[in-house]
Amino acid sequence: MPGADDSSSLGVMFDPFYVLSPKLLSAISLIERARGRVDAARLTAEQAEGLRRQAEIDMAVASAGLSDTSLTRQQIEAILAGQTVHAAARAVTEVANAREGMRWGLTREQDPSPITLDDIAQMHRIFAKDLVPDVHLGTFREGPALIGDQFAGSDWGHYKAPPADVIAARMQALTRWLATAGADPHPVIAAGIAHQEIASIRPYNTATGQVARLTSRIVLGQHGYCFQDGLALGSFYLDNRSAYYAALDNGASYLERAHNSRNTWLAFYLRGLLNEVDRLTALFASYEVGDEFAQVWPSIRRDEAALLAFADHYGSFSLHDAESILSPTPKRLVARRVEAMAKAGHLLKDESGDAVRYRPAARG
Repeated sequence: MPGADDSSSLGVMFDPFYVLSPKLLSAISLIERARGRVDAARLTAEQAEGLRRQAEIDMAVASAGLSDTSLTRQQIEAILAGQTVHAAARAVTEVANAREGMRWGLTREQDPSPITLDDIAQMHRIFAKDLVPDVHLGTFREGPALIGDQFAGSDWGHYKAPPADVIAARMQALTRWLATAGADPHPVIAAGIAHQEIASIRPYNTATGQVARLTSRIVLGQHGYCFQDGLALGSFYLDNRSAYYAALDNGASYLERAHNSRNTWLAFYLRGLLNEVDRLTALFASYEVGDEFAQVWPSIRRDEAALLAFADHYGSFSLHDAESILSPTPKRLVARRVEAMAKAGHLLKDESGDAVRYRPAARG
């Protein structure tokens, strides 16, 4: 029967197998150093609110994309702004639920108490609201896991999730293990393993992925890795969707995954975290050195100077980067401002690649 697995042989303990290889230790060291720089950045109230709002948007976009909906980023932003969008009701509901889940998670991570099964159930109630019958909200699946294989196009994937009668015990074992997160296991390791473990247990047939990703983020935030609430790892997963699902897959069944090494997934997870931290580091640096650019070109606004500082750090930026930097400025105004800066000679427009990018003009 699909989903069958002799997972009851694992007992009541959770003891994930991984090795703190030089590669993982190096990644953790880089994240630690970057965290210090990000936490030291001083943001205005407007910048902090803009960063948080952009993280909400990015997480909602990623959640919708990973659920394989047909919504565009523009439609998702319109839904989040309370506008009417002509799209499938289910897709619209998923976006609204994703934002509510993000907001709940930001609040929950302020509470240092360990994540419980009640927290897991609450996440599911939020993410699956109006997507499943109310009686199933916050309730573990009672039958085999319905695992679709998005890439093969079939209704059933080849992965064998654990049977329903062991879900509660496996989830309880995970939450007990998470309660020990800190020095050992390191918080970023604990967060990454929690993500993969929930995805592997597949406790729900709807919204398991969202629950896994938010649990991971809460663990990070509880241990001081919230990066000023700007972290949006879902964007990295969406941009690397095939690699994301491949990294999660360390076995054909839950029993195999429970005994196999987690290192491939952890390497991918830490790569995504580093990528996101690097983006935030550059973003905050652009705020800090914006005044320097404003002194060179006193006629430009400070937020426009921040765009130049970001481009100076990275070499160029896209319109999506500009939206993050200038958030909460409306998207259409960001595009107009960037084009105006290009016409004024402050930016050079590069249309040679797949997407238009802007780089700073030579300063003299």
